[in-house]
Amino acid sequence: MAILSLKALIGATSDAAASVRALMSALDGPLGIEDAAGKPLMGAAPDGLHRVPVLCGDTALGCVSGPAASAEALALLLQHLVAKEAERRSLAGEVLHLYREIHLIDQLSEDLTALLEVSAVSKSALAQARRLIAATSGGVLVTDKAGEPLRYSAQFGEVAALPEPGSAYVDSVLERGVAEIFNVGAMIRECSGPPEARTGSSRFRSLIFAPLRAKQRTLGLVVLINDAGDPYTAADLKLLNTIALQTAAAIENSLMCTEMVAAARYREQLAAINKELDTARNIQHSLLPRIFPPFPDRQDFDIHAQMTSARAVGGDFFDFFLIDNDHLGILIGDVSGKGTPAALYMAMTHTHVKTVALQGRAPQECMAEVNRILRSDNASSMYATCFYGILDTRTGQLQYSNAGHNPPYRIAAGGHVSLLDETGGTPLGLFPWKKYEGASAQLDPGDGLFLFTDGVPEANDPREEEFTTRRVRDVLLEAAQLPSREIICKMNTQLLAFTAGAQQSDDITMVCVRRN
Repeated sequence: MAILSLKALIGATSDAAASVRALMSALDGPLGIEDAAGKPLMGAAPDGLHRVPVLCGDTALGCVSGPAASAEALALLLQHLVAKEAERRSLAGEVLHLYREIHLIDQLSEDLTALLEVSAVSKSALAQARRLIAATSGGVLVTDKAGEPLRYSAQFGEVAALPEPGSAYVDSVLERGVAEIFNVGAMIRECSGPPEARTGSSRFRSLIFAPLRAKQRTLGLVVLINDAGDPYTAADLKLLNTIALQTAAAIENSLMCTEMVAAARYREQLAAINKELDTARNIQHSLLPRIFPPFPDRQDFDIHAQMTSARAVGGDFFDFFLIDNDHLGILIGDVSGKGTPAALYMAMTHTHVKTVALQGRAPQECMAEVNRILRSDNASSMYATCFYGILDTRTGQLQYSNAGHNPPYRIAAGGHVSLLDETGGTPLGLFPWKKYEGASAQLDPGDGLFLFTDGVPEANDPREEEFTTRRVRDVLLEAAQLPSREIICKMNTQLLAFTAGAQQSDDITMVCVRRN
């Protein structure tokens, strides 16, 4: 990051230069601004006048020279601009760190889909975990078939420190099926031999476990041990849980490949599995789509989306992805809260939903599984509303489940606009809800679907009056015959006109899909 300086802050190309010059003209002069080395930056003042330093923390970036009152007033403005720029750079650094972590997790998902051996998948997962989470030892325990004992498929660090496959720690995590942290300070490694043989021990500060769950069964678990540094936190738990979820899907695919190749040994079957893995790898795209049209070769549907965050980062998310050639997944959600915490929770929730959805589960099953994962390690007490649907592009049938989100509008080709039934369950991560309901709707050729977050109907004008769902429906009635992009543009235009410059209080996200 570039060093903060007065020259960069009030240079000729900066936004603040004109304001500073205007203030200098309005104040009693003469006034001059110098950098820390005494080089003039703006204006000039003779020697002997009052000099006021411009500080950033304990560091002097320069000074203002001139009459005492005027110099102090100008220095106060510059100091305010310096503080705001420092705050902006700090926030930018936090966001960059957040999305670097997200990119690493997304890259792991792409890497895992290319691997067919369980040991290779396990080693790749451990390598990525070590990059994100501090650990001195670690391993992946897997079972090839249900009912068979666990075995280590990959390890690193002090192998003797790792818990035995049948230890109390391992059994507890497998029985509960949720990730856990054990900040115990010390553990004596369990040994099945006689007492005199139990000499192996490992002292450490913290263990962290995450189960490998795929298609309603537990394949094993990932364990990390840290005997140096701080104990593990809820943030570490979320990261390892995400890695474990992706690793489980890859291991499940690996086991399927192994079983099919061993049973049939036909090259055609192996080629088909490789093709499925290639398709899965291609589906792993960026967290929020930015290129439209996203599927330029598809003429059977039209889709567009737009998200406007209330802050530098937001808690809304959306996505759309092809589960297979004939089924389109459509996703939108809204996390409680705002700012960086909401953005991190959004990234985790989005990653969980997409990872589970790409396994081909029905929407209601997807919601139930993600709710279980989020609820198990929700130390922040945050939650997310979410709507997830699967559109059969051949028949127009939409299967969906709604986890406490605003119900989308169905836009009929003839111009009729109506809300979908609010079928689903509670917001994700809020309650230990085990079963979500699913529903279906029919989109005939020409019909559309408009999905949105509560930032749309709750947008305020200067008098704090809300836009309301009634106005949302009115706009959709006027734009019913338009393509998806133009429907969102028209809604955005009406929102801007209604809010009339009022400060945006919530993220605004819209997704529109129309069946051709």
